[in-house]
Amino acid sequence: MTDALASWNEIVDIADSGLVLQINGVERVVTWSAILSVSAVMALVDRTSERRIPVFVLGMMDGADKRIFIVPETEPMWGRLTSTLPDVLPGIPAMEIWTAELADRGQASLYERVGGIQ
Repeated sequence: MTDALASWNEIVDIADSGLVLQINGVERVVTWSAILSVSAVMALVDRTSERRIPVFVLGMMDGADKRIFIVPETEPMWGRLTSTLPDVLPGIPAMEIWTAELADRGQASLYERVGGIQ
């Protein structure tokens, strides 16, 4: 496995100003205004099962790079994102609404930034 594939990138915390990311072992904050999209989808737990769980898919700008982060419901960050995102990103529907859509369609679009980074 190459070093690039072995690196682990994740959302490690939530700050007042945005999400704290760890990318290649370095922590940095991506501001709320750099979040481009948030979706929830039902994803397979692994390749050996048909069991699916909800995951957040967050698209964001990190400097000049577009990044996608996936946070499954089994991760501690899921609960923190569920409670924080509606307070910081305008228009995210109530959890009862998007979880019903997720159960019905297997996916739900929660947020899409209009007009680029602000």
